[in-house]
Amino acid sequence: MKQGDPSFIEIDGENAIHVIHTSPRDGRATFVFLNSMGASTAVWEDRIAPLLRTKGFGTLSFDYRGQGRSRYGAAARLDPDEIISDIGFTLTRVQPVNPILVGLSIGGLFAVRSWLNGAAADAMVLVNTLRKPGAQVDWINALEARLIAMGGMPLVLDVLRPVLSGCDQLEILRPSHLPAEGYTPWPPEHPRRRLAEGVHMADWGVPWARLSIPTLVLTGLHDRLFRIQNDVDDILALIPDVQTVVYPDGGHSLHAEHPQRFVDDLVAFAGTLAAKGTG
Repeated sequence: MKQGDPSFIEIDGENAIHVIHTSPRDGRATFVFLNSMGASTAVWEDRIAPLLRTKGFGTLSFDYRGQGRSRYGAAARLDPDEIISDIGFTLTRVQPVNPILVGLSIGGLFAVRSWLNGAAADAMVLVNTLRKPGAQVDWINALEARLIAMGGMPLVLDVLRPVLSGCDQLEILRPSHLPAEGYTPWPPEHPRRRLAEGVHMADWGVPWARLSIPTLVLTGLHDRLFRIQNDVDDILALIPDVQTVVYPDGGHSLHAEHPQRFVDDLVAFAGTLAAKGTG
């Protein structure tokens, strides 16, 4: 199936969510992609969504306000509560068939919070999401905002990449990173900087035991920035219906490092749901 035409869901005269939606064939699931703070529809539409569409699955990718092509007005907060509200609004307007929410990093937190707030979903996929509130999360959030102010996302990625990615990915990325000319600060009004400065308001104190829909957790062992394995294990023990897939050679961005394997895992998960009649 070809990609659906991009469109905009109007929130009001100044704010609109950019969406790309394709319905599934034959009652299959629709994978709904929820971005990390630094992602956009391009992250999914490059490889992941097209591969899923060739297998008959529906896809829905969209940008939060402050990301990609979505529009935002002067009063937009660009903070987690606004993002979660916009996710619910978007799902209500689009009404994807048999939705499976796929949350990347903090996008998984937004997925869970949206579902707890009433957003429709048959199942959940959490990609390197699981973490507990505390000093580590607070430090990383403050560091990211500081680095963006100093040198934009290029500086953030160059500083953090060795603890986010597997060795194979680092070899691929090295020639295009660590520029000799250095980095350029991003101004306070830059939307990505504003998103980073608002992320500290995200509430990681999730009631995981209430996540009663089938859940797939994908974890890359080379994610040494966010992953504290004891915390991951504690959270996994609370989720009632959970499957796990570990990527020993993967880092934080499993969709980029191992796209075919990532798609295969999503398809297999959808297959288990269909077999049980839950998706």
